[in-house]
Amino acid sequence: MKKLTMLVSFCLLSGCATTDYTTIPLSNASLSNLKTSETGNIQQREHTVTVSFDYAIENFNEATNLYTCSVLFTNVDGTAVTSTKSGKKHPCILDSANGSISVSWPTPLDKSRNAPQMVLSRMKYPIEYFVTIHQKTGKHSTKLIAKSEVIKSRL
Repeated sequence: MKKLTMLVSFCLLSGCATTDYTTIPLSNASLSNLKTSETGNIQQREHTVTVSFDYAIENFNEATNLYTCSVLFTNVDGTAVTSTKSGKKHPCILDSANGSISVSWPTPLDKSRNAPQMVLSRMKYPIEYFVTIHQKTGKHSTKLIAKSEVIKSRL
């Protein structure tokens, strides 16, 4: 009986700990002082973009992992793709209303991403990319709240 009581208590507490992102109003964000650099060797399928920028989020909410940034790479059809390792912590979490951040982001060309040929064939060459800030709106969904200008790769 004691174990059952603890199990029910744990279930109730964990249910209360989840965040209902649909109830959080959307914020507005801005990026400034964007600096980029690239490293790699395209022939050896090594290519990483490092971005650093300042950001400000209006109507900031302190919910955990609510805001993230990403580097997106443009496709020939106007869509965009990013490359992150699934199951890992997001590489760019914004946990304050404003600040500066620097992050290295492998492109889909990088062999560490093991991108399928279909993804590589749809990418725009020379590579174009941009930085975004997203706000979580559901367990597996986000809304874009800021976007930089498109940057052309120098490699």
